[in-house]
Amino acid sequence: MILRVSLLAAILVSLTVSPAATNQALVRVNANFEASTVPDSLASTSSFYSFRRDVRRCASPRCGGLFVKLVNQSRTRCADNRFRNECYVGTIDWGGQNQPDSDRALLRGTLRPRGEFGVMRVSEVWQAASATEPNGTFYRVSDRGIRCIAAPCPTHHQATLNSTASRNIAGVDLAGAGAPDNLLSEANAAMTLRDGILAAGTHSPVTGPAGRSVMLKATQFYLRSSGSVAERPCMKTGCSSQICSDQDVITTCEWRSEYECYQKAICERQRNGECGFRQTPELADCLRRARGN
Repeated sequence: MILRVSLLAAILVSLTVSPAATNQALVRVNANFEASTVPDSLASTSSFYSFRRDVRRCASPRCGGLFVKLVNQSRTRCADNRFRNECYVGTIDWGGQNQPDSDRALLRGTLRPRGEFGVMRVSEVWQAASATEPNGTFYRVSDRGIRCIAAPCPTHHQATLNSTASRNIAGVDLAGAGAPDNLLSEANAAMTLRDGILAAGTHSPVTGPAGRSVMLKATQFYLRSSGSVAERPCMKTGCSSQICSDQDVITTCEWRSEYECYQKAICERQRNGECGFRQTPELADCLRRARGN
């Protein structure tokens, strides 16, 4: 509400003051929109993998599984708890998902010990929009439903996969993926929904009367497969039960004092459809004390 009031104020200023002063007001308004980003939780961005099929000729499960690796990460923790450039899993539990047609898809899931070679439990399949090789960083991208009177406008939100880094950006250009028109239309519609789309790409600077920002130039984008399973219950996960998610999330095992606050907190699905801890006064007070605020 405060941001929208500020936007209205900028419009009124434009009617009564010089163009230079108007531009300065617009820069302040759009800076407020972009700075309002709250870091995305690992529950919404973690456990996304690229993969390649094992074509070696030997008996299963020693051969015939998948080689998988976390996107945006140089090392992946495998089912045996060791970090490698990529992990081999001999068994794939698709969990009712439609299996991808090619190795260009992205998978969301968890690696778990089973026998000698482990198992990957897949919870989401994201199909690539074209045969174009992805280049750049992988993000989840959504349309914020915001439109401005001056550019650049932070119309979209990007969250880096397998990370908590996120920011608002001045749009996304999907043309570089070389996808057909029907998939471009599907992607634009999907970005207005809860899951958004996944996209790989790099940033291009954007300047205008409202200041400076960046646009995501996608080299590939991904749409979630329609064969997804029903919504799962939320649960506490992570090494210290500090994350609320509907799937297993693997984290590092350092201990922080605020993690104690989550042990008695309620993990449940929020109004936005994501899992999260219920924000009670007791939890807020515990986190304040733990962080020394």
